Amino acid sequence: MENFEKFYVSQAGVLIRDNKCLILELAKYPGQWCLPGGRIDKGEMAAEAFEREIKEEINIDEFKIHHLINYDIFYTKKNKPFCTIIQYIENNESPIRLSEEHIDFKWVGEDEVKNYSFVWEHIPEAVEKGFEYYRGLKT
Repeated sequence: MENFEKFYVSQAGVLIRDNKCLILELAKYPGQWCLPGGRIDKGEMAAEAFEREIKEEINIDEFKIHHLINYDIFYTKKNKPFCTIIQYIENNESPIRLSEEHIDFKWVGEDEVKNYSFVWEHIPEAVEKGFEYYRGLKT
């Protein structure tokens, strides 16, 4: 008589350069934005999956994972349950090249995040926590 929800698990990264956070526009849902990252494949370890997803989505081979800044549990519009783990990542030099999953990217300031429509509603909160962490690194 189990009544537990089974979740999809995904990971996302908050990448900030020069006081701007990277967001990506989804090809499948134009006008909807997200953070770089993705789901864990069967048999994959979390760190391996996160590195693979960042490389696939924005073509960054090397980055530093600083800190877990947030997580979110939500249901998609198709009622799929998700748990997303959001980490602050650092890479100050690699150019961003998108995968076919995305059609655009933007570097947005903390005050601009609210102007975008995100694939899940709590991304702005995660980005805000990313900026808080970023400011802490600068002091």
